[in-house]
Amino acid sequence: MSGDERPGGRAVERVTDRPQWRDAARTAAGAAVAAGAVAAAAAGTPNGWPLALLAAAGAAAWPLSRWRNLARRQVVAEFDREGVRLYPETARRGRGLGPAVDLPWAEVRGIYFWRKRTGLVWTTMLGVEPVRSDPRGAPEDREGVPAHVSSALARRSVPFSASGRARVEAAARRFTMRARVVDARRAPRARRTVY
Repeated sequence: MSGDERPGGRAVERVTDRPQWRDAARTAAGAAVAAGAVAAAAAGTPNGWPLALLAAAGAAAWPLSRWRNLARRQVVAEFDREGVRLYPETARRGRGLGPAVDLPWAEVRGIYFWRKRTGLVWTTMLGVEPVRSDPRGAPEDREGVPAHVSSALARRSVPFSASGRARVEAAARRFTMRARVVDARRAPRARRTVY
């Protein structure tokens, strides 16, 4: 988290992303493919070396490009007196230049952490729920979105590391006390009625 001044003297809190376990797994997979290509070339003919080196370079470059983007400490969320902005994730863990979500504090009901199912794994999402519901109906494509997450929240969410809740909460509390920060990564338990 870093505090900066914008032109005009406005204080801004920026929250950056951190590496996740998937980044380490992808790096290990790329290194394993690179090592396998070199080992296969060593056991094969001398003509296989150029192809093996090319495969090893490609397998190593793929995860390294992700780490390069993480090392740049790209901004996921910005908080200031006017409101909150969330930046979308682009290819290779890069972040978009324009915000995906830009809401003033008067329109923010809460800031939520929730999990979205992407393939076999769950991705932690950071989202902003607006006070007013959308005039649009619920989208047909709610693939991976749990039932306890509203469509308005799902549309205003970006991927974020699960360990960043304290940083987001501290940045939000600096500018507003009204918007709550909620951890909705697990569905609320259904209460049993005892008769």
